[in-house]
Amino acid sequence: MKKDAKLYCPNPKKPEEGLRLKANGVYEKECIFNGKRKSFSSKDPVEVWKKRAEYIAAMEDELEGSTLTQNLGPLFEEVADAYEEIVLEMKAGTVKVYRPAVVRAREYFKGKRMKEIEPWQIKEFLDGLNMAHTTTSNQKSVINAIFQLYIDSPKWRGDYNSAKLTTIPRGLPRSRRLPPDERQVQIVKDAALAPDMDSLMAILYLCTGERRGEACALTLGDIDFEKNVINVRRAVEWINNQPHFTVTKTEAGVRKIPLLNLLRQALQPFRSLPASTFIIGLGKKPVTASWYRCHWAAFWRRHGYAHEVVRQYTIERKGRLYHYTQTDWIADVSAHQFRHEYVCMLAEAGVAEEIAIQMIGHANVKMIHEVYLHINDRMLQEAALRVNTHLSQLG
Repeated sequence: MKKDAKLYCPNPKKPEEGLRLKANGVYEKECIFNGKRKSFSSKDPVEVWKKRAEYIAAMEDELEGSTLTQNLGPLFEEVADAYEEIVLEMKAGTVKVYRPAVVRAREYFKGKRMKEIEPWQIKEFLDGLNMAHTTTSNQKSVINAIFQLYIDSPKWRGDYNSAKLTTIPRGLPRSRRLPPDERQVQIVKDAALAPDMDSLMAILYLCTGERRGEACALTLGDIDFEKNVINVRRAVEWINNQPHFTVTKTEAGVRKIPLLNLLRQALQPFRSLPASTFIIGLGKKPVTASWYRCHWAAFWRRHGYAHEVVRQYTIERKGRLYHYTQTDWIADVSAHQFRHEYVCMLAEAGVAEEIAIQMIGHANVKMIHEVYLHINDRMLQEAALRVNTHLSQLG
């Protein structure tokens, strides 16, 4: 008998007791664990009890590990997958920004349980991205949203958000889009004297400060020429090049803005078109993304503010690959720069900040009551008078 028999045997003096001796001289012990039959056998009865004891110990370790795992919450990738489904239902522009951030986070924290992820680990992840401030900030927002889903979900009922306890790294590079220069503004003003389909886009941006999606959704019917008011109600987003109507970027995006004299003058030749005519493209429906890029670049190319990009393409036809080169023109001026210019004009013209905030459709959460002053027609006309006077003095 082995010295350690007492560690395994119910009766160390008679280890064979409780075992079945088979015809071949092998001792066997059959047990049922969790409804399943398990057999242990050996010619040494002590070894049978040892195998049984080791199996029970392993089961206890597994049960303890399972309980511990449950206490640590679900795997990060499980919650990230659920959040990605939510992201895919968002606006196309948001999906374009958030989905890569979900992929990066899921890859980095894969295999970790939600409660295993500490704030310092999130900070380490953000530090290692080596990306600009805005991209890093978006990444942190996505991780925060994943943790918030873990907390809000009745399935997981989490109680800990590590992302809220950390900050993004300091000193990250910030890209700041500047307003167009004086010459570019003058080019747009001069274009209003003889507007065409392409120049109308730039004039619209200069005189409204609209976002691109808002401008592309604007029709002649959205303009009240009697009251000199433009009604911004919706926006356009592009999915696979095709335009789709959507809501404005923020709730504050639904707004009224004054119709400035410069834009009114540029629209005059097109007033006879149906009210449903879209101002950008002058068609019956919003323009495609490729149409927009082409015509925006064409306008600025005329004035020396575009550059060519040579791209290589490969297509397959009837099992054969064909390679071709295409030269595209890219504008050096963006539509969003004129949104900055519009804000500058409002400030320089002395338009009150609380009115300017509403005119540009910006949801400024830093305002004390988060409720902005209602803009009536008189305020709009006063704002229009100030900006029109300022525009006439430029150049």
